[in-house]
Amino acid sequence: MIALFLVLFLFMIFLGVPVAIVLGGIGIALMIWQDIFNPVSVAHIMYQGLDSFPFLAVPFFMLAGSVMEEAKITKRLMDFAYSIVGRFRGGLAHVAVLVAMIFAAMCGSAVATAAAVGALLLPTMNERGYKKGFSAALIASGGAIGPIIPPSIPMIIYAVIAGVSVERMFLGGVGPGVLFGLSLMFYSTYVAKRDNLAKETERLDFKTFLENLWKALLPLFLPVIILGGIFSGLFTATESSVMAVVYALFLGLVVYRTIKITALPRVFLAACRNTAVIMFILSCCAVLNWVLTSQQIPQQIAGSILAASTNPTVVMLLVMGLVLILGCFMDALAIILLLSPMCLVVMRNIGVDPVFFGVMLVVNVCVGALTPPVGTCLFVASKIGNVSLVETSKAIVPMVILASLVMLLCILFPDLIMFLPRVILGGG
Repeated sequence: MIALFLVLFLFMIFLGVPVAIVLGGIGIALMIWQDIFNPVSVAHIMYQGLDSFPFLAVPFFMLAGSVMEEAKITKRLMDFAYSIVGRFRGGLAHVAVLVAMIFAAMCGSAVATAAAVGALLLPTMNERGYKKGFSAALIASGGAIGPIIPPSIPMIIYAVIAGVSVERMFLGGVGPGVLFGLSLMFYSTYVAKRDNLAKETERLDFKTFLENLWKALLPLFLPVIILGGIFSGLFTATESSVMAVVYALFLGLVVYRTIKITALPRVFLAACRNTAVIMFILSCCAVLNWVLTSQQIPQQIAGSILAASTNPTVVMLLVMGLVLILGCFMDALAIILLLSPMCLVVMRNIGVDPVFFGVMLVVNVCVGALTPPVGTCLFVASKIGNVSLVETSKAIVPMVILASLVMLLCILFPDLIMFLPRVILGGG
């Protein structure tokens, strides 16, 4: 049955069949093969796969990202970031990364982060002499930070599947997210020197910094509300997503007045459309996971992996290598849904904390969003920057290598992920 599953899966992926259809279709095909197909059961499984309170955070964080983009909050964040790192060589590149990290702490979506930051900064970077391929690749990489730094939609989904704390997942993502951002900044400095890019000439002083900080203060308060509320126990991760929407609407409609009432239906519709895609994938994958679990496929795959090695580091490297390869062909969400039930069996057998594995898995699939032919962030940045996908793909190779090195460091030094959850929330 494992062989049949793999053949069907790879065949449909290479044909370019939509991910949801692949997952649900294979699940139904395996049901028929095992003579356990029942249309009513399929509908029930799809419903049960979505019947989880934490999943409510997904549409609200999607909506928060859409509202913040419409409210043009990114421009205020950019001015603030510029006053901090704009004077360094390659200042605009540093600004792009820093804004992406701040925006990531607001919406948790890779595509939303890449789109919001790219639309604002890519034209300016091209005017200042940055190579188009590098600029688009950097924006795409900044977008990939979105689901790593909390809040994170993929982390919420994994937490539901694995039955672990969303709060621990969020805290675990801080270390690798910041490390990846800093590595992109160091690489940007190298590129700026290599290409002999001029330093920014605009004068920046403490007064300008205070002015930009004041303009960005209310948007910067949003991550404090989201994360502070979660970790203080004031509200859950799901409730924090609602607070993010309410606060973003308050800024856009009342404070800055950058959102017109007539634009709200379009903003809500965009969030609904994106949420529908995610939820359909989740429900279809629930069917496949039910079949695989009922036939004990995860246990069989776990046995095969453990037969190769029981060393946690070796097993993590093998699994992460597999995820990187799958990331070239599959959507990040599909990989999390497909591999989590299988790999969790392995990780528990070798003593790997499911929170640690979950954070590593999310970081890994975010890197997959940078690799062609299915790299969503790559497509978004290339389209906004009006640059060919080939040129962006070439420029992003060093950044993918940097992300892989960050993952390797986290595998070798697990405290880069587990330190904050252990210190703030306690436990082993």
